[in-house]
Formats: sequence, C-alpha cells, structure tokens
Amino acid sequence: MKNHFGKRRLVLLLGAAALAACAQQPMANTSNPDAAKELKAFPSEMAGHRRYVIELPRLPDEAEHKLELIGGKTTQVDCNSRGMDGRFEAREVQGWGYSYWVFGSQGRVLSTMMMCPPGSARPGFVQAEPLLVRYNSKLPVVVFVPEGFELRWRVWQAGAVQEAMPR
Repeated sequence: MKNHFGKRRLVLLLGAAALAACAQQPMANTSNPDAAKELKAFPSEMAGHRRYVIELPRLPDEAEHKLELIGGKTTQVDCNSRGMDGRFEAREVQGWGYSYWVFGSQGRVLSTMMMCPPGSARPGFVQAEPLLVRYNSKLPVVVFVPEGFELRWRVWQAGAVQEAMPR
C-alpha cells in the first residue's frame, strides 16, 4: 500500500508551521450582533462533532485580512517536527448560500525521526494543514470538528502591495 503522506506532504506541513510564526495572534472572540443574527441559519449539531462559532470583529478593510482555521489535537510531542493528516471541507447551508466548514482527520501524525534527549516529551498541539478563508465579520464562521480534535484560529493581515519587475 502506497504511503499517501510522503516527504512532499511533510515539507508542506512543516512550511505551514514555519509561516505560522509570522501570523497575528487571535483576537478576542467578541460578540458581533450582525453575525449573531445569522447563526440560526447554520446547523446546530453534527453527529460525532463539536460545533465552534467564531464571530469576527468588524475591521475597516476586511479585504486585506484572512482567517486561518487550524485543526489538530494535543498529544505528546518531543524534539521532532510533527504534522497531522486532515483537511477542512466547505459545505453550503441549503437555501442560504452560506458556507460552513467540517474538519476531517484520521488522526495520523507525521513526524521526523530525530533522536531526542531523554525527558523531552511534553504535551503539544499537532496540526493538520490549515485553511485560509475570507475575513467576513457579517457572518459567523461555523466549524464542525470531530470529537477528540481541537480548532484554533488566527487572523492574517496583508502587507503592502509590491510591484513585480520583469527580467
């Protein structure tokens, strides 16, 4: 049986983790009346999953921001780099045109195989490939995550637009 999570996938996961260091810290989950009104349109439950709702605060230029959804779980880690299988799937709220996300994972953890010093094991968050979605404070962000997994998020802000130079 072919291993679906080869070196290329591990490099992508490790690269995403490195980029994570550049992201802004999550904002407080402040109540947004516009988003709260629309929440009733979304499913309230899904068998075997927990529902998470993120209400984003209004920003002056939301087109310059993205929301990053990060699924994973806390497990024992050591000095090795780790990633997890899994991805987010967009689903549509029938009759409304709104999207919500469902995280799916088999829980397989990918790891480098370095020899670690004794006693280096500790609890740590292992994440799957994150998903960047449009920042929209007018709607709640609804995410279903399987029991035993966690959802984390953060907001990204675009930098200044650069002009490309032909060569």
